[in-house]
Amino acid sequence: MKITEIGAFPIAFPLETPAQDATGVWDSWNTVIVKITAEDGTFGYGEIGPIHGGGIPIFTAMVDHKLKGLLIGEDVFDRERLYEKMLGRGTSSYALGQKGAIVSAVAGVDIALWDLVGKLLESPVYQLLGGCTHAKIPVYASGFFGKSGRPLKPQECADEAKGYADLGFKGVKMKVGFGHKQDLLNLEAVRKALGPELGIMVDANQSYSYHDVLKIARELAAFNLTFLEEPLPINDIDAMAALVAAVEIPIAAGENYYTRFEFRDILVRRAVNIVQPDIIHAGGITETRKIADMASAWNVPFAPHIHATVGVAASIHLLTSTPNTLAAEYITTGGSYELRQALFGQAFMAQDGWITAPREPGLGIHLNEAMFEKYYPKTHESETKRSCRSLQ
Repeated sequence: MKITEIGAFPIAFPLETPAQDATGVWDSWNTVIVKITAEDGTFGYGEIGPIHGGGIPIFTAMVDHKLKGLLIGEDVFDRERLYEKMLGRGTSSYALGQKGAIVSAVAGVDIALWDLVGKLLESPVYQLLGGCTHAKIPVYASGFFGKSGRPLKPQECADEAKGYADLGFKGVKMKVGFGHKQDLLNLEAVRKALGPELGIMVDANQSYSYHDVLKIARELAAFNLTFLEEPLPINDIDAMAALVAAVEIPIAAGENYYTRFEFRDILVRRAVNIVQPDIIHAGGITETRKIADMASAWNVPFAPHIHATVGVAASIHLLTSTPNTLAAEYITTGGSYELRQALFGQAFMAQDGWITAPREPGLGIHLNEAMFEKYYPKTHESETKRSCRSLQ
C-alpha cells in the first residue's frame, strides 16, 4: 500500500493564563499534527510537539520539504526501513543531523504510519507491538504549572493536589526548582493534602545543581517521593550517575534525550533509576519501543514523559504492550488537555486513576480537523510572540 499524501498542520492553542515551569513561560500550546494518506484513502495521524520554544514553521518545513519527498510512493508497512530513511546516515543526515528537532519531526511521521497501518490491518496499535501486557495503565496527575509568570503558592499546590486525589489519581507530579524554601513549603503542603499513601513525584526541569540536590536530599526524602525528575542538566551524565549512587530518591529522566543511542549511554552508566522517553522527542513508536526494551535489560522501569495530544494515544498503546511499564503521565493543565478534547473528545480520558487503550483500529482516535483551521497560527510573527520566553 503506497503513501500518496503527507500534510503538516500547525496549531497554536491560546492559554487564558500563561503557564510556567522552573525554566520558562508559555502563553500558547503549540504543536504540529501530521496526516499521512495511503492510496486507498485510509489515513493516520501523528504529532510533533509540544513546541513551547517556538519554531512551528521549522517543523512544518521539515515535513513539507524534507520528509515528504522521502516517503511519497513508499510502502506504508515498511516502518523500520522508512524510519532509518527519514533520519538518514552519513551524507543523507549531514544537513539536519540525527539528534534534536529532526528526530521529533521523524517521530510525528512515524506515529502517523503506525496509526495508518493499524487501520489498514483493522488492529489496534498495541496488538502490532506484541499485544496486551497491561489491560489498564495506572496514571499520575501531572501539572502544578506556575501562573502568570510566578510559581504556585503552597495553598494553591495543596488545592490542586486535593483535586487530583478526589478524581482517583494514584499520585501527583509537581514542579520544583523555584528555590529550596519555596520547593519545600510546596511539598509540605501537598503531602499534607494527600496524606501518607498517595505518591508524590517532583520535576525540577534541570534547575538544580549536583550540590543543590545533596543539600536538600534528606529533606526531600522525608516526603517519600516516588522519583525526582531531571534534577540536573541532562548532558552532565557523570553527575547524574553520581547522584543516583548518592541519594535515596529514585532519579528519573528522559524527555530531553533523543533516540536509543542517547538512552544507551544513560543506561550503561546507570544515570537513571526510571527512564522517561517522550515518544515524540525520542523518535516515535518505532524508536521508543526499542528504548523501553533496552531499559528492561537493565531492570529499569518505563514511565514515558507525556505532554501531547495524538502523542498521548501513541504512548498509551506502547505502555499497554510493554512489560516494564511503570505508569503514564496525565497532564490536565497547560493547554494540551483542552486541545486534546477539542481534537478528539473524550478518548483516552483517565478514570479513577487508570487509562485503557481502545480496541479500535490504529490509535483509536478521530480528529476534528476543523480545529486545524480554528487554531492555525495567524502568522509566523504571532507564533514567535506566543513562544516560550526564558525567565530572567
